[in-house]
Amino acid sequence: MNKKQQRKELLRVKKTQLAPEYSNLEFSVVLVMPEHAANIGAIARLMKNFHFEHLIIYNPIEKAEKIRSYYTQGFAMHGKEILFNADIITIENQIDHLSGFKELMKKFDIKIGSTAKGMHYTNIRRLATFPAELSLPMSEKPLKIALVFGRESHGLTNDEIEMTNFAIRIPSNEDYPTLNLSHACGIILYEIYKKIHTIEIGRGLKPVLLANNEDKQMLYKLIKSTIFKLRVRTYRKENIIFAFKNVFERAFVSKKEVNLIMGVFSKLNSYLKKEKYIKSKFNNSKSLDNT
Repeated sequence: MNKKQQRKELLRVKKTQLAPEYSNLEFSVVLVMPEHAANIGAIARLMKNFHFEHLIIYNPIEKAEKIRSYYTQGFAMHGKEILFNADIITIENQIDHLSGFKELMKKFDIKIGSTAKGMHYTNIRRLATFPAELSLPMSEKPLKIALVFGRESHGLTNDEIEMTNFAIRIPSNEDYPTLNLSHACGIILYEIYKKIHTIEIGRGLKPVLLANNEDKQMLYKLIKSTIFKLRVRTYRKENIIFAFKNVFERAFVSKKEVNLIMGVFSKLNSYLKKEKYIKSKFNNSKSLDNT
């Protein structure tokens, strides 16, 4: 493929994009009583990575001035604007914590709580599904969804979980199931990102051009030509060709990779052809000498 053809194909490449059926879903990440500014900053960065914009920090234990401090911005990196635009809701009288949380939850159509518990189902309120199994609705009108995360020390309380529609948990080692808050948030955001976006393998700012069927058939033809020139038993030749086909059909192969592999087989083919010609010439001259 020449550069002109390559440019044309690159223009046709579709990048990762939001699936139209999920365009009316509005997500908010809600952190309940977060204890460490570093985790808040890291979550802002993860939200930027996976294209989530609205962050709500409810009744933080960490001081508000530290949440937006230069220290926390270092953890947020390119997610600084998410950190600066975050809604910080403080509760002066902690007796009002639950009633304030209840009012906040009323703003959302769907509330999804996260938990590290519920593995053994001893607590019916914490029966949880896995992020990969999460089924998201397709709505004709805007639908507000809250992804609710609890404290670093002990997560969401039973009362807080009750105010969500259902809980999700990340499958992990039974001996130590609790993840760091930002890590757990990142995994859940990633799983949701995959669900609501159309993702093409190798497509991005610098998309990979994938080998199509025509490219592969050219390669198989060259491999077949090379194999039949080698001293391989007849019954094995077909199996070797099929083995190559199986490997390439199962693989994620780019045009560049196919071109490089074809270059090797092309040179090998030329070498075998040349060797055959030299051998034939040598045998002819030998037979003439004998006469």
